[in-house]
Amino acid sequence: MNAENESPLEGAAAAGAEEPRYQSFSQAIDTARQDAESKAREAAPQLKDALSGAAHDFTYGVAFGACFAVAFAREILPTGLKDALRKGAHDGRKAVAKLVDPAPESPAAAEVPA
Repeated sequence: MNAENESPLEGAAAAGAEEPRYQSFSQAIDTARQDAESKAREAAPQLKDALSGAAHDFTYGVAFGACFAVAFAREILPTGLKDALRKGAHDGRKAVAKLVDPAPESPAAAEVPA
């Protein structure tokens, strides 16, 4: 018979007649483990570079978006509103400072019996 007239079953039988590639399951598992480790060593630097690039691009995008929003808000807000926001922030900081570090009590208030 030639190769054109050979049936798929005959080809499979001929392939099955070969000796097994491994003599035991443990040998097959060891070979698979070694192959997987070598492929992982080859792929690790490329994956690391890809993840590093993705993290850089994501961080850049977030920083750009935040800075753009602040710069845009500065340009679009009227001057009167900007001044009011500054004054409110200043007064808010003063109020927090008073809450955190209150003035010492007067001696008269300390002597009042409860």
